[in-house]
Amino acid sequence: MKKIAFIAILLVAMVAVNTGFAQNNESQNYIEVSARAEKQITPDIIYIGITLREQDSKLKNSLEVKEREMIKALEKLNLDVAKNLTVKDMDSNLRQYFLRKDNILATKSYILKVKTADEAAAVFDALNNIQISDVTLNRTAISPELEKQVKDELLVSAAKKTKENAQILAEAVGSKAGKALYIHNYYNFSQPVTANYTLKSAKRTLTADAAVEESLPTLEISKSSISVNVTCRFEILP
Repeated sequence: MKKIAFIAILLVAMVAVNTGFAQNNESQNYIEVSARAEKQITPDIIYIGITLREQDSKLKNSLEVKEREMIKALEKLNLDVAKNLTVKDMDSNLRQYFLRKDNILATKSYILKVKTADEAAAVFDALNNIQISDVTLNRTAISPELEKQVKDELLVSAAKKTKENAQILAEAVGSKAGKALYIHNYYNFSQPVTANYTLKSAKRTLTADAAVEESLPTLEISKSSISVNVTCRFEILP
């Protein structure tokens, strides 16, 4: 009998503790606010496709000669060719090269990675000057380093905004916003799928006295959007 009474007292005590906790939790005064921060950023990785073709099947090693000429032109632009120029589908191109007939021209394709639209425009111009016209802008991307940098900036900005808004609302009813009790964030970003760009023309002076000018292509790469939503709960102080 004593044992049963002890258990009953213990159960009553547990109920009392749980009820007290629920009441304290429900009576916690807080204000919940959300803020959104967004930024448009320009991709810092641009992939350019380049295809070389033998112009004359009777000219021995014409493809290799053109390749060396291309590399020299890219190096003059201060590009790290060894690091950023790769052969695309080498196996297929070599197979075509060795199995070609007299009426089939050998081809070799490359992917060049640059960082800015200005560098991409300079590549187009330099290759066009050495009669390499099969050049395309394949795709763009945002590096993990740039993505993290922008994301961190937006998180800080949105979090500070929630604090400002909470303070404004609390002061409107004669209170103050205290410490944060709860923080949640939502991050939205998608890598560019295609290389969206606008091709414009600029003027380049060819002589010292500016007597002759030539149109130069310039690229404007479409920007991508990164956004964050931050929701915070702040305690309300009297």
